[in-house]
Amino acid sequence: MPNETVVGSVSVGPVARGSKSEQRTVTLTTDERVWLLRRIDGPRWGTDPKLVELDGHRIRAVGHAGTGSFLITSWDFADDDPDG
Repeated sequence: MPNETVVGSVSVGPVARGSKSEQRTVTLTTDERVWLLRRIDGPRWGTDPKLVELDGHRIRAVGHAGTGSFLITSWDFADDDPDG
């Protein structure tokens, strides 16, 4: 699976409201779509403490794009992020 690079804003909040899959998780919002953001070696359900630290930041994420999740292998702050 080839790596992709996307830039977007990270947020933490509920997804799939009202369904049995409802959960609080980390998302990455790009200009094109919203991804569930996961680390390959991170938890598969709920919030990943390491990704929660990115809440409110714009990042450049490298990883694998799936149908609903982006599996992040590395990241850095985007040029337009205050911490970048």
